[in-house]
Amino acid sequence: MTAEAKANILLVDDRPESLLALEAVLADLGQNLVRADSGRQALRCVLMQDFAVILLDVHMPGMNGFETATLIRERERSMHTPIVFLTASDQSELAVFQGYSVGAVDYLIKPFAPEILKSKVAVFVDLFQMREKARQQANQLVAINQNLEREIAERKRAEQEIERRADELGAVNKELEAFSYSVSHDLRAPLRAMQGFAQALNEDFADRLGPVAQDYTRRIVAAACRMDTLIQDLLAYSRLSRAQMLLQPLDLRSVMAQIRTHTEGEFRDREASVEVAIPEAFPHVMAHPTTLVQVVTNLLTNAVKFVGPGVRPHVRVWAEERDEWGRLWVEDNGIG
Repeated sequence: MTAEAKANILLVDDRPESLLALEAVLADLGQNLVRADSGRQALRCVLMQDFAVILLDVHMPGMNGFETATLIRERERSMHTPIVFLTASDQSELAVFQGYSVGAVDYLIKPFAPEILKSKVAVFVDLFQMREKARQQANQLVAINQNLEREIAERKRAEQEIERRADELGAVNKELEAFSYSVSHDLRAPLRAMQGFAQALNEDFADRLGPVAQDYTRRIVAAACRMDTLIQDLLAYSRLSRAQMLLQPLDLRSVMAQIRTHTEGEFRDREASVEVAIPEAFPHVMAHPTTLVQVVTNLLTNAVKFVGPGVRPHVRVWAEERDEWGRLWVEDNGIG
């Protein structure tokens, strides 16, 4: 048993030889034996320490055992501490009754068998230690409950913060949706008008326009088409940013086959060559299908659009593994 787990036992007697005898009997219990040679000293002890049991002599000068026990019971800290009276002279039933009436749990007549006293005290020590263990466990449970309450409160605050930010994000998405509508209608309408008038000039008045003017109108049409493509890409990205990103395993070879099918006409018109070098055994990657297709499609179409004069577009796509990531490369001979 560790020193911290020892219980305190209070021995109260005005005669030193009696205290020595009690210490000799109880030494084998291995507990802390505290001496008090008077009732007043015993009261001072119970004010400062908790005791498993108090062995209290009845006949002491000044304050006797009964008076001492009465005052011990009046103090909150010691009102439940077991008190065992020890006496050699007063063996009357009235004295025994008085002892029990002031709160004693036992009343022993001297001389008593040492083993009986030791066994009684050992029982009180065990009860005290069990109560202490229960109290410590109760305190631990209180601490655990307090921690749980704090964690629950913090989680609620975090959930409230998430809800607040979700509301803010919803408001931003609504604003973005309104902006997308504005881009789709308000910006593209004048752009298409500019594109249509430039084409009309080039088609209806080609005989009145010189070579430089015709080149200018073609440039206007091409720039308008490029601007329209950029606006379409912006709208596509806007829709993707508002969509829920659910990742799933994808085969990059199948993704590239899908993209080439969508862009085949544009690549053929521009006489572009596209080389895809993704190994057949390349592992699946976790990605958002729509976003991946949109991003790679934009990279490829931009690669074949923006090349130098007289340059045939060439794009090479390949993939490689880096640690736990799959990396997709797009290489072109454009001007960017």
